[in-house]
Amino acid sequence: MKFGIYVEMQNPKVNHKPHAQVYKEVLEQIEHADKVGFSTFNTLEHHWFEEFSISTNPMALYAAAAQRTKDIRFRTCSHILPLHNPMVFAGQVAATDILTNGRFELAVGRGHAWVFPKASIPLEESRGRFKESLEILELALTEDTFSYHGKYYDVDNVSVVPRPIQMPHPKIYTGGASNYNYEVAGKKGYGVLITPMLPLEKVVHQLEVYKESCVKHGHKPEIIFVQALYLDDDGDRARAEAKDYILQFMKGNVAPTVGLPSKEEMIAKDYGFYAAGTLEALATIPYQQLLDEEYVWVGSPEEIREKIQKVVDAVPELTEISVICSYAGMEHWKTIRTQQLFSEKIMPFIKKGDPFLLRNNRVG
Repeated sequence: MKFGIYVEMQNPKVNHKPHAQVYKEVLEQIEHADKVGFSTFNTLEHHWFEEFSISTNPMALYAAAAQRTKDIRFRTCSHILPLHNPMVFAGQVAATDILTNGRFELAVGRGHAWVFPKASIPLEESRGRFKESLEILELALTEDTFSYHGKYYDVDNVSVVPRPIQMPHPKIYTGGASNYNYEVAGKKGYGVLITPMLPLEKVVHQLEVYKESCVKHGHKPEIIFVQALYLDDDGDRARAEAKDYILQFMKGNVAPTVGLPSKEEMIAKDYGFYAAGTLEALATIPYQQLLDEEYVWVGSPEEIREKIQKVVDAVPELTEISVICSYAGMEHWKTIRTQQLFSEKIMPFIKKGDPFLLRNNRVG
């Protein structure tokens, strides 16, 4: 079992920080995570919506963080492939792998529906562009020279340089809200990341789609569970302190929905999830319900161990839990405290094989 940290780099109007300060704090959080034993640092690629994220160039962040760390790996969840020229993007992936000394992993996705109008890309092209970009990315990272003839990209005799350290290429993951991504992941042998902000029961169906696809195509499932977290030695104090941050975390994640096209257009252009209003509804859930139904984890380390056990029992294929310790413009020291408590009072129990957490030797 591995543990990672995940940072969206939210910067809401409330608790707003200078952008340079956000990046400085994140780099310090990565350094701390590396020292206390977290295996991965995860962030996303996102543009234009500050309340959601200012993480527009995760590969540059990894290159900087790699110079300040020794062991922690870096993973993007996810790169929005339709926004990139895949021939150019493949070279950037390889360069990032070199600059992190082979510590780079990437997840790929089609992207949220709201990004395409601001990128001047027709929404209906997003699925086709994603499919072609992924095919080109794999070719570019595995073949010395390749050609590709599709609807959106048409190239001959392309040789992408430099070449990555990890062969044939860095590990690839996917996730999101679409069954299509989980089917593709099982077919290709990718790992998957469970979407944050949703309790496990809300994504069980997609995990079944993924596991069935893995079995069909002869691959071993690799599942990463992502969850927002707030820790204090005193569970009641944690729940009191976390309330405003958690509610803003939810608001920040749904804030970009104000820029969505009409429901009819989203359904017609293969974005039915966003037409259903499921995402917007997250911002209306009362705080106590978010806690009770485990949309987020808040409490003492002892309380959180029990919640981890539930996930481990439910998903024996789980390989990593990645916790979101910083969100909603939270004070830097509180993020460090949560990381420290998690590393001291939760991680050792799992790594040492505590029987309470490792029934049936499912993880270890």
